[in-house]
Amino acid sequence: MSFFTWLIVISLMIISLLLIRKYTSLEFVAHARLLFKAWSVWLGAISAAITGYMMQFPNAALEAWNSLPPDLKGFIPPHLLGYISPTMMVLAVLAQYVRQNKLKDKADQIRQDKQP
Repeated sequence: MSFFTWLIVISLMIISLLLIRKYTSLEFVAHARLLFKAWSVWLGAISAAITGYMMQFPNAALEAWNSLPPDLKGFIPPHLLGYISPTMMVLAVLAQYVRQNKLKDKADQIRQDKQP
């Protein structure tokens, strides 16, 4: 699957979700607009972007590794490169447990405004 095809599939998934929301009883959480500021969403998106990029351009990691200065290569073991994206996903899951006070205050305010 090419990268362009993958982007089209992801776009269709997003459009489908929006249409399902519009024409069924599916609802987004009240604070859905705040999720774009959540660490877990950003970490998950970065992980997905890295994974997608590596799937499309498998030699990119090798080229990036070869472009690093030798002293930095000596500091980072090369076998750890394959763990970058999975580590980002784990961090995204763990970030779900971290309270972001600014977002919590906004989410609480949204919940109060929604209640009758």
